[in-house]
Amino acid sequence: MEIGDRGITSLEEKQDVLADMTTMIALKQYHSLFVISSGGAGKSWVITKTLENQGQETCLINSHCTALQLFRLLYVNRDNDLIMYFDDCDGMYTSAVHLGLLRSALYGQPDRIVTYHSSQLPDDLPPSFQTLSRFIFCANQTPKKNPMFDAVLTRCLVYRLDISNAEVIEQFRVMTANGYPGVPEHVCSEIIDFIEQHGTERALSMRLLTPAIRIYTFCTDHGSDWRPVLLAQLQNLGRPTSGTKRLNGHAKDARILKEALALYPESIKDQQAHLCAETKKSRATFYRILARHRDQTEA
Repeated sequence: MEIGDRGITSLEEKQDVLADMTTMIALKQYHSLFVISSGGAGKSWVITKTLENQGQETCLINSHCTALQLFRLLYVNRDNDLIMYFDDCDGMYTSAVHLGLLRSALYGQPDRIVTYHSSQLPDDLPPSFQTLSRFIFCANQTPKKNPMFDAVLTRCLVYRLDISNAEVIEQFRVMTANGYPGVPEHVCSEIIDFIEQHGTERALSMRLLTPAIRIYTFCTDHGSDWRPVLLAQLQNLGRPTSGTKRLNGHAKDARILKEALALYPESIKDQQAHLCAETKKSRATFYRILARHRDQTEA
């Protein structure tokens, strides 16, 4: 289904903003962009796709990079047409040496001059140079109360791509409106309903859909129940950000009890074991929660 046929989702609106800001860097309307979001928000995909559409090549750095190697990369790419793209290099943003280099590379009056004075500086590198480079940074986590990092942010366009569980679920439904390879639409809906029901207290990720469908396919092909396997995957996800509404104690107990009843409808022993394992509460508490649930159901 094309966007024009269904309207744009909330997540797609946010991704469009990111695409516009990335295009600004590609078209040399600004020299640096810093994007922050939790993992699995789609930021790397949007940036990569946008740069490809613009025919823009990059120098990708996506893991460990020492300060001296960063200085070398800055020097090698000081006046070429590549965008220096730092993805998943979160460790750099807690290092004073890295941050000092980035501050110099991102701002200058009038020129951006980068310097590195060390007895270990190789002979093929000068101690200082001017850079004309453009930069895009992607980070899942950034340091708090760090003036040096804050100074780096002030030298960049900044976009925080925050997404809610509701936005992830909405996007899953759009992505599977016509089914998924090998899986019909009604099955996808069942899987997404399960994720929505049992992922309330987890930070859902756009990366979850494919493994969820593969879990379903594998388990059904082998004659086993896919729900406990997917539930285990959900339980491995992180907690949502503070902006996500938390359930109170009774609501949480009720949700986990419903989860246990759905997974083990014929076995009260397994229901009790599941709730106790999830809540760390006693067997007696399980029966109190069960009685409260029955009272509410019968009311």
